[in-house]
Amino acid sequence: MSDHQRLTRRQLFLFGLPDYAVYLAVIPVSLYLPFVYSTYLGIDLATVGIVLMAARLSDVVTDPLIGYLSDRTNTRFGKRKPWLAAGSVVMGVSAWQLFTPTSAVSEWHLLIWAMLLWLGWTMVNIPYFAWEAELSDDYNERTRITGWRQALGYLGNVSALLVPIISGELFGYGGMPAEGIVIVGFMVMVLLPVLAALAVWGVPERTVKRNIQPNLWQAAKKMFKNGSFLLLFVSFLLLSAGMAWMSPLFMLFAKFIIKVEAQTQLILLGYFATNVIALPLWMSLSYRIGKKWTWLCGAFIFVIATPCFLVLEEGDMLGFFLVLALCGLAGGNTTAIAYSMKADLIEVAGLRTGDHLAGSYMAVWSLGAKAANAIAGGVALLMLDWFGFDPKAINDPEALDGLRYTLTMPTTLLYLLAIPIILRFPLSPDRLVRIREAFSRREDRRRGAQEGAVS
Repeated sequence: MSDHQRLTRRQLFLFGLPDYAVYLAVIPVSLYLPFVYSTYLGIDLATVGIVLMAARLSDVVTDPLIGYLSDRTNTRFGKRKPWLAAGSVVMGVSAWQLFTPTSAVSEWHLLIWAMLLWLGWTMVNIPYFAWEAELSDDYNERTRITGWRQALGYLGNVSALLVPIISGELFGYGGMPAEGIVIVGFMVMVLLPVLAALAVWGVPERTVKRNIQPNLWQAAKKMFKNGSFLLLFVSFLLLSAGMAWMSPLFMLFAKFIIKVEAQTQLILLGYFATNVIALPLWMSLSYRIGKKWTWLCGAFIFVIATPCFLVLEEGDMLGFFLVLALCGLAGGNTTAIAYSMKADLIEVAGLRTGDHLAGSYMAVWSLGAKAANAIAGGVALLMLDWFGFDPKAINDPEALDGLRYTLTMPTTLLYLLAIPIILRFPLSPDRLVRIREAFSRREDRRRGAQEGAVS
């Protein structure tokens, strides 16, 4: 596979399939789990937040370790594929156990299976995204690859909502969140290993000639000396933390402020359907104005849309739907464009150091994103508890206002903080070409010197 060869649509589709099943699992964790476990399964809301944060602590070890090992893996099946296959099984079984408790459960059940779910997620996603970063060296082809993968991930979001709704209409089971999460758990357990196998079978790993980084500490030092990576990393964390802050509060907002719990899944379809519809438009825009400015447009829309939740009142389904759709428009580019930008940085880092760092970069990215998401979601629930809000009781107006402000104000602030950092990101298509040419000239001089010494 040449450096600038375009992947076929069949290969792009097969490569993106695992993300469909991964998103099936991840969305219920952020949206449904705090609501279902605190409302129906007997665990206090603040405790749920603390347990879900604690479940991520294991990532401090597993994320960098798996990224490091993935860079050093050498099998006849490739560097990344064995990890994807094994992780899909771990994640599928954990999702089933986490999403299908039949009665009141203990905090230990939530903690153990949440930890195993994130271990499986790490085994899948870090090698998967490293594989993605290495599939092409072309600036726009990388956006095409991440766009296809992200589109299938967004379709996983849509399916996590739509399938339970259809099941509820046809069979009378699935329309409520506590029922829908059981259906999704079964889908993840079955589909994730199958779709991972199709990607492993149908898409080649591109061989990138790099040295193997001798140790994890040296890899980390090189990453954190990369100023462009830090700018991208911090801005992505802020945007991700904003979305993670809102996620565990959304179901509570729908039930206690708008009072549309039974229609929440249908309303959320507006958000995730807009993700899918907007993504090709964002990709097309990035080809015209560049990735940084496209990503910045999404951040501005988040800043405008999020405070609109404050004006929504009981029964305002149309307003709720429209504000979510506007957030969905912004969210359509947040991940796909950022991952394409990160693939550019990984290439430049590899040219500068000569080392295999894709897995390590993905590990640091993953660890940071999961830590930011866990802290944001956990602190949001603790802040809501501090306001006196209780999902199992009748809340007074002050507690309901606490829910409104907890949902909107910190989220908007996080989005605002990301904007000036994004503006400083330096890597453009022209600069990437100049960097490649500079390193190509350096390699030519090095080879010439070596040939002269031999002769």
